[in-house]
Amino acid sequence: MSIGQKLEGDRYEVVTESDLHRSMKMIVRGDLEKEEYRVLEEPPYPPAGWIHWEAYRPDLLGMRSDERSEQIVIAECETHPSMRRFVAKNYGSLWFEPSVLHEGSIRRILAIPRGKLSALDLELRSRWEIWVLGPTGPISKIPRIG
Repeated sequence: MSIGQKLEGDRYEVVTESDLHRSMKMIVRGDLEKEEYRVLEEPPYPPAGWIHWEAYRPDLLGMRSDERSEQIVIAECETHPSMRRFVAKNYGSLWFEPSVLHEGSIRRILAIPRGKLSALDLELRSRWEIWVLGPTGPISKIPRIG
């Protein structure tokens, strides 16, 4: 599946999504839907006026609400995690304004394949949950701390 184009010199190259990346997104999406999130895959722009980001597109964006709260979840699926590449993403530009009389929260999930945890700085846990994925589902969900 083609997901975009990447400028390389004076030419464009089609960038395709790997089977592993697609599978990871399906696993995370399935778990989020079980938690009653409405999930969008790689939305090109914020799907509602109360959500905003700049120069960023999450792999998955989920939304859910009840009488008291509104929650947003973003999930990034990294097949070859690299701290340099990950911190270069503009995920910090994401914000949203919950409705009046609602509390709001943003949940962040970084999903990686089994065997790749050592590539991460675990200080990420101050802002992100880390999900280690196997072929059919999460092997471990490491919670955010703080």
